[in-house]
Amino acid sequence: MSKPKLRTVSGARSLALALVIALVASLLAIPAYAQVPSGASGSVDKVDLSPIWIFDADEELYKFVVEEDDLRGYSKGNELIEIVFDGQVIPDGSLTVCEVLTFRVLQLAFSQLWPDDVPNLADFAVRYGDPGESSKATFEYITRAFSRGEAQIEMAEGVTEQNLDVDAFWYEFTNTDTEESFETQVLEGVYPEGFFELRTKVRMGEATEAEKADFASQWEEVRDNLLTWELDDLFEVEEEQAEPAPVWQLVFALGLTSIVVGTTVYSLARRGKK
Repeated sequence: MSKPKLRTVSGARSLALALVIALVASLLAIPAYAQVPSGASGSVDKVDLSPIWIFDADEELYKFVVEEDDLRGYSKGNELIEIVFDGQVIPDGSLTVCEVLTFRVLQLAFSQLWPDDVPNLADFAVRYGDPGESSKATFEYITRAFSRGEAQIEMAEGVTEQNLDVDAFWYEFTNTDTEESFETQVLEGVYPEGFFELRTKVRMGEATEAEKADFASQWEEVRDNLLTWELDDLFEVEEEQAEPAPVWQLVFALGLTSIVVGTTVYSLARRGKK
């Protein structure tokens, strides 16, 4: 596994670098829109998602945002973060389902494990089942978990990048500083019925032109769901249940209530006699 190369750029240099990246990617036969199906758009009209904030090991603050046409990270001074990981360039000028899915599940994980703090990537670890290369690259882009040896992909039997279903999208996140963990799973309904079967046919080159067009439409629907739905509509989140009060507290409360009631009744009765 190649170690990611981290660079930052700003201003006019970012535009020039983007053009160079696109050219190099095409020369290396790594198309920028490799994860966007034919007939689907790599960009969206408007995005309204809160950014992800995370510290690196040196306490430098990074911000990651989903913008109209990509997932982008910025360091101090609003400098664009760009990496090459396993031959994949990020940002690549397109916004994929896997990028948005990974971004949203990280939003959820950070809210659960660091509810009042900004996480430090040195304290982050993840296990998950999605074999997608774009998901892997997105985890690396935001958390550096693979290069630090703190990420594991554990696919279920029969699951591959070409052949998967919604059960592949499970996650276990850990705050290694507190040793707290949080597990979640993508909910049914996020992906339309028949999506994964159609996806497999497209990936295997067995889909008709009509099926390719249908898949492109469903793919955009899924991305819109991931961009617009609330986190608890996308992922399984266990509701915290209030712990029952100890029996002695209930007994004490009932006893105190009985004393107050009895005293009040006695007082009213004495007044009535007077």
